[in-house]
Amino acid sequence: MIERVGGGILFYLYNFPQQSAIPFSVDFFARLLKKYPTAFKGVKDSSGNFENGKSYVDAFARDGFEVYAGDDTLLLPLLKLGGAGCITAAGNMNSAAAAKVYANADNAAGEAAAVTLATTRKAAISVPLIPGLKAMKARQTGDAGWLNIRPPHLKLSAEQQAKLFAAWDASGIELPKAA
Repeated sequence: MIERVGGGILFYLYNFPQQSAIPFSVDFFARLLKKYPTAFKGVKDSSGNFENGKSYVDAFARDGFEVYAGDDTLLLPLLKLGGAGCITAAGNMNSAAAAKVYANADNAAGEAAAVTLATTRKAAISVPLIPGLKAMKARQTGDAGWLNIRPPHLKLSAEQQAKLFAAWDASGIELPKAA
């Protein structure tokens, strides 16, 4: 793919072994970066494993390779090591908390925001993630159209929605009302 594109586009890798069944190792990245030194900008690591993200930061961040956490709870620890940020599905609902962590990674406000961010993550994954985020968006906007789900996902039950909303509300994050 890199050779067919022919340059001019920077690629981000996506390490998501739960879906691909093939984790991207540091050695694999090193071989790619050696062969194509100007083709890659970074990686989103959705392994959920801090040590994995840390290994990417340790090996490549000093050279400008961006490492993004795919798990909100790993944002602060990876930022402290030189990570670039996070890219998460839950960011559709908790980006304000993530922004506070990012802006305050070097102080107590960042630590406090990271606790809140972790609470929102725990709420988001207390039910199936995608249907849960869609239910949160429907609640926020008042638009039931957000509850439409495509297979293989299923709509949340009333009990699941109640569990999600209670967990989210306990985080202290109020979602802005959509205009």
